[in-house]
Amino acid sequence: MRSPFAIGAAAVLFALASPGAQAPVTPLLTPAGPEAGMYSLAGGADGRTYLVWIDPVPAGGHALRFSRLEQGAWQPAVTIAEGANWFVNWADHPSLTAAADGRLYVHWLVNTGKKSGSYGYGIRVATSADAGRSWTTAFEEGFDNVSDYAGFLSFLPTPRGVDAVYLTPLHPDDGTGREEDHIKTVGLARFDATGREVSRQIVDRDACSCCSTDIAETAHGPIAVYRDHEPGEIRDIAIVRQVDGRWTAPAPVHRDGWKIGGCPTNGPAVAAAGRRVAVAWFTAANDTARVHVAFSSDAGATFSAPQRVDDGAPSGWADVVLLDDGRALVSWLEKTANGVGDVRLRAVSADGRADAITVATTSSGRAAGIPMMARAGRDVIVAWRQGTVKTARVAVPSVGASRQPQR
Repeated sequence: MRSPFAIGAAAVLFALASPGAQAPVTPLLTPAGPEAGMYSLAGGADGRTYLVWIDPVPAGGHALRFSRLEQGAWQPAVTIAEGANWFVNWADHPSLTAAADGRLYVHWLVNTGKKSGSYGYGIRVATSADAGRSWTTAFEEGFDNVSDYAGFLSFLPTPRGVDAVYLTPLHPDDGTGREEDHIKTVGLARFDATGREVSRQIVDRDACSCCSTDIAETAHGPIAVYRDHEPGEIRDIAIVRQVDGRWTAPAPVHRDGWKIGGCPTNGPAVAAAGRRVAVAWFTAANDTARVHVAFSSDAGATFSAPQRVDDGAPSGWADVVLLDDGRALVSWLEKTANGVGDVRLRAVSADGRADAITVATTSSGRAAGIPMMARAGRDVIVAWRQGTVKTARVAVPSVGASRQPQR
């Protein structure tokens, strides 16, 4: 295995989409192996940025590893676990976060041992109080699955501990049902400051079956977003909010009216600061592919009309962070040629949008994984896949950057 810190000249070629502008993108070498994938990037409540991924093990099986960003560089990889019975998939990837006191939480997907067909896996959550040197299982969901699955989990560190949103089957799975008949629910779990599970509940009993979820904390409590499944095969983005200790009924962020006969594997992202919320998502309603962002000023109770973010040919897989000046920074994958795509970012406000920043050129499809962002001081860190897991630091575009009218 070659050095995971090796980098070729092509990996440092980054540029702004607008000609003549200075590129605000700095590549960051990751300690991921040469065939690493299934990555996730997150900012912890402890103020650090974390990257987690899966490396193939030469002898067979896989290793789950993570790294912290310290003084602008990724630290050597720490192995969390190794296994030969995991479910490893580009879309349903592991995730990791840190509570304010540094306690770590990670999840990955494990085959149940009863597997029949394509799936038969569940979620395992582990926690560490010693910076990742040792781990204890804190939560398992879906380990009765034979042909169904639980997955697509997202973490949220809070002053209470850590919350998580995930998808899990509506009915116990004994292997007799057809894969195409599987119905997913949206579950919420909560862990206290010691890593102990204190609650889990279902908040939607029919969601789109294989789109990623996301969760954020507002001034009024947590909110979670996901792709819903409504009568007539409508699969728009829904939000649930915890208000006075109770989760609200699902509500649409916007009625796109996307009718599609199967899951598009293209979930939403949410960011919040106080009462400000931004949700970004992909839709192909009316046979037109778009990446949208919508804003809320009341902690997700209502949203503005969506604004288009992409440049006309998006694959989707949006992420979003809120900037201190109130704008949303959205990332997505844009198709540029046959099988080629750009990881792009764009800052959007209520009255316009900045020029797009191209962070990297990679595949326009699943080989790129799901590009992600995390705040790191005044900048953002971006992760994607190009043969292995890549990252870069991006200077956030200023308010005075070139603006285009909304479309």
